[in-house]
Amino acid sequence: MRQLALVLVLCATSGCSLMTSKAPPKTEFDFGPEPNASSDSAPLSQVQLVVYDVSAPTWMEGTAMYYRLAYQNAAVPLPYAESEWVMSPAALLTQRLRSNAAVNGDGAARLVGVRTPAVYRLRSELLEFEQIFDAPDRSHGVLRLRATLEGEGVWAQRTFVIERLAPTPNAAGGVTALTECSNELARLLEGWVSANHSRSPRGQALGP
Repeated sequence: MRQLALVLVLCATSGCSLMTSKAPPKTEFDFGPEPNASSDSAPLSQVQLVVYDVSAPTWMEGTAMYYRLAYQNAAVPLPYAESEWVMSPAALLTQRLRSNAAVNGDGAARLVGVRTPAVYRLRSELLEFEQIFDAPDRSHGVLRLRATLEGEGVWAQRTFVIERLAPTPNAAGGVTALTECSNELARLLEGWVSANHSRSPRGQALGP
């Protein structure tokens, strides 16, 4: 008893604790600042695009950041222990797509003009959003999304698959790769919407 009391006194005076130390806080990531839109992006001045919330499978609805070790077992998604997204990947994508749909190539707000713009609805389902390790020191990000566009005499569906190499074989590298995938998706979707509008009866009637 005297020895136990002595240990408690020493711990109290030295600031130590008999309790296990808490795990370090997780690092939270998002997609970072909006990229500068390229000058050759397809204009959508004659289109009003309503972007619905991106849906995702139940296991992807949280903030976990997943990776797969393809060189061991690609069928097992693994979450990073000390890194996660600030919100679900589907919510981050929804935010980025809506922001991209609201501005022109020069960053200015879209102007409707005299004519009433065609109204389209974009529904998307996120199928894959993770970092794939082909080797312990080599990985890439993969984004796979099924998009459905409807409205104004148009109904189109396409699955986009985008891959980007990760600069480093860790969570930060995966974030960089998946952010680049997301930015490329926004660019491709804009071009896809514009192309479908130009092929629609209304788009052909409006002309350039």
